[in-house]
Amino acid sequence: MITKHVTQSAYVKELVSLPTPCNDVVYYPAKLADLATKERYSVFKTSSQKSGLAYLVATQANTAKIVLAGSKDSINEIYQAIPWPTYEIADDDHQFNYKGSPSLQALEEYFIHLKEQ
Repeated sequence: MITKHVTQSAYVKELVSLPTPCNDVVYYPAKLADLATKERYSVFKTSSQKSGLAYLVATQANTAKIVLAGSKDSINEIYQAIPWPTYEIADDDHQFNYKGSPSLQALEEYFIHLKEQ
């Protein structure tokens, strides 16, 4: 399922909260949002504890967009196929992985192509 609306995110301590289409909230590191303001775009996967749905999220300047939703297995398969390098943000308690897009144009083109398949 490809999502068609933009969700609003908000900062919560060192995390950014992102409402999901299933009426849950997921979180990602604020450092990732900071990278997008410096024109470094990323894609990450997350999932809802309430619904069990998984989401593929793309960051852009001042926003994060849920671009795909589906089962954990299908989102993981799509995420693993993204041809960009994987990076990690880690602190004492958590580890968060994401893929770095070479540019905003590459990010947009990748998902346009994915939607056409």
